[in-house]
Amino acid sequence: MEKLAIDGGNPVRSRNPIVETDVFEEEEFNALMEVAKSKKLRRAEATVEYERTIAEWFGVKHAIAVSNGTTALHIALAAFGIGPGDEVIVTPYTFVASDTAVLEQNAIPIFADIDPVHLTLDLEDVERKITPRTKAIIPVTISGSLVDMDPLMELAKKHNLYVLEDACQSLGARYKGKLVGTIGHVGVFSTVTGKITNTGEGGFVITNDTELYEKMWGYQDFARRRSLGPASKYHFDLPCTNYRITNMQAAIGTQQMHRAWDLIHKRTENANYLREKLADCPGIVLPSESPWGERVYFYFLIRLLPEVLGTDMLNFAVALASEGVYNIKYLSTTRWMIPQHLEPLFVNKAGYGGTKCPFECPWYEGEVEYYKGLCPVAEKACDEVFWLASVHPLLEKQDLDDIAAAVIKVTNAFIEKKEQGIPINYATDEQRAIL
Repeated sequence: MEKLAIDGGNPVRSRNPIVETDVFEEEEFNALMEVAKSKKLRRAEATVEYERTIAEWFGVKHAIAVSNGTTALHIALAAFGIGPGDEVIVTPYTFVASDTAVLEQNAIPIFADIDPVHLTLDLEDVERKITPRTKAIIPVTISGSLVDMDPLMELAKKHNLYVLEDACQSLGARYKGKLVGTIGHVGVFSTVTGKITNTGEGGFVITNDTELYEKMWGYQDFARRRSLGPASKYHFDLPCTNYRITNMQAAIGTQQMHRAWDLIHKRTENANYLREKLADCPGIVLPSESPWGERVYFYFLIRLLPEVLGTDMLNFAVALASEGVYNIKYLSTTRWMIPQHLEPLFVNKAGYGGTKCPFECPWYEGEVEYYKGLCPVAEKACDEVFWLASVHPLLEKQDLDDIAAAVIKVTNAFIEKKEQGIPINYATDEQRAIL
């Protein structure tokens, strides 16, 4: 057995840590300089061009660029008319914004469990969670893993529900030939640093529904009516918010959309290379391929098998970090998933102004509780599915080789320790406390 670095051996990688970064080439720089020279830094012509480019790329009627993916979710739910007393079915295996956006409309997130293979909504549990108060469903294509959309759309039609596709991590994925984000009533994407296309901060919505488009457009710009122009002093129908993107971000975004397929193909190439290198690695399960279409890759996720490795995911992370290929600071970030229904804000029903609204208020006729055991498949996934590495386009072959070599080294060592009855206790109390 090769001695682990954490046991005093030599680490696999001695180079700089592998980190996420932005693709920012000469085209992006020149586009940004053009906006700067025009002295039009806020939303203006460059943003309109960006939105036109997005709509053409997806083959949809409408696109709106906004400040981030979270606000994109919010304007969609607002356009749906979601409000106090309503329920929206969400997934517990996602970033918190997918679920807290519901609270922004004073509605109630109802968690349905996930499929253990694809880590996306379990449609049977979704159907069980539908009540007369349900108004929408938010399926999340987590890290590019596809949702089976046909039966979900049939279910939504049967119960007259809106479908908001959270595709923030899945630009370019195809479900039965259709681009993800074009199947539901609205598709939402994020362009924050590290995403498939990036503008530093940012996001956008797409739709073929003109009525929803007009409402979303107004909601991101102080509830102005688009027909009255961007300087209208009259505000209609919705509370006033400002979720506008800047011309600077939009200029970068347009160039990113021009190179989007190249970025997607490189990510897929990197993911497939890792898959090949790890194909025979014991103690892990590689990311699922979809029977419904072509997935994409935001991150490369592996499922650890504790019964084979003889330990939990945290000890694995600590050992991998010592090999130089994992940033241990990710323990406290979104790269270490927790079941969203066990977030303190849900468990404690923390509402605005120190209240428990909307969870407990006169408008809501139902009862909701969030507790351990509510979504057992998602809870198990959070204990076993390890967000190993980004597969962003700037990774070099050596980076991928180092990642694979470290995983193989650690898994083999853990299995041998288990066979020899050697306990694995690398994680500190402080690290466990973070989780």
